[in-house]
Amino acid sequence: MKPRAQGTPLTTPGGGLVGRILATLVGALLLLAAFMFSLVALGVLVVGGLLVYAYLRWKTRHLRRHLAAQMQQAANQRAHGDGVVIDGEVLGDAEYEGRPGSSAATGGAALLLPPTDGRPADDATADRAR
Repeated sequence: MKPRAQGTPLTTPGGGLVGRILATLVGALLLLAAFMFSLVALGVLVVGGLLVYAYLRWKTRHLRRHLAAQMQQAANQRAHGDGVVIDGEVLGDAEYEGRPGSSAATGGAALLLPPTDGRPADDATADRAR
């Protein structure tokens, strides 16, 4: 036999059959209360989420209509072929010609005006402009 410590009873108070039944009932009630709380919390979250979703749908209804109209207009333009397509690829060292008489080499320097303050120009670009 094991020696028992002084002052400790062999059984816990209410450790009989009635105590076990009460402990089981209290545990079952606590589980039921926790389950009910979780269902209420889940319901609140679902309702809150639906309210946020409805609010955002309502606030963005004009934006969605505008985007749908733009998409319809773009589809109509593609179907009729009257849209402007800007698409391309640069091949080699092609020169860009924005205006007649200018080239990529001069950078449009021929179109620059001479200085108006009477001082001579310092760089070659301004000399070409004169």
